[in-house]
Amino acid sequence: MCLPLIAQVQSVTGSIAEIKLLEGQVTTVNTTLAPDVKEDDYVIVDRGLIVEIVSAEQVQEMLQFYQELTDMYAMEDAAHA
Repeated sequence: MCLPLIAQVQSVTGSIAEIKLLEGQVTTVNTTLAPDVKEDDYVIVDRGLIVEIVSAEQVQEMLQFYQELTDMYAMEDAAHA
């Protein structure tokens, strides 16, 4: 299973963007699927491609959802311990 990553665009040169993942790592990805991406945009990245441009509000909603999933799995693991 692949988990798409949330990142913020640091720069764009041609069809390559430098992004910063929420964990702080910086890498480059392809912008072919999101040609309108620009610096400071938040994006969803999967397998080296920007697959979607998202708003800061959407990022917060996704992070809240991920936290809820983490909490749910932790409670289930504790119930089976």
